[in-house]
Amino acid sequence: MNVTPRLRGPARLMFGNPVSLVYLALVVAAVLFALVDMVFVRHQDASFAGIWAVLLTSPTVFPLWLAGDAMWGEAGSPQWYSVLTLVVAALVNALLLGLLQRALRGRPGGRGAVVSGGWHTQRHGDY
Repeated sequence: MNVTPRLRGPARLMFGNPVSLVYLALVVAAVLFALVDMVFVRHQDASFAGIWAVLLTSPTVFPLWLAGDAMWGEAGSPQWYSVLTLVVAALVNALLLGLLQRALRGRPGGRGAVVSGGWHTQRHGDY
């Protein structure tokens, strides 16, 4: 069973249109801003630099966080799960933006064969 054709469509929606690419670039920029702030800037208290990545991936990130809280209970979800939820939420949002952009733009499809009086006129012209 070849899985590649099934992944090609969603990958095209996530990475193959300008709306999703701009969105993903904004998410990457917000994550890089948070990482630079965390590594290179000294703070007396906690920094809110990471909030931009959370805001850009909302509302999809919140159900994922709630699922993590339900799985790990009082201990809280591990840090890798929080990072994974940001990645998954960004990809889901990019997919939804790709679907919205395709729906608003109208998907250009190739014309199929037109059947006219029993004749397939795709290669023969409309007679």
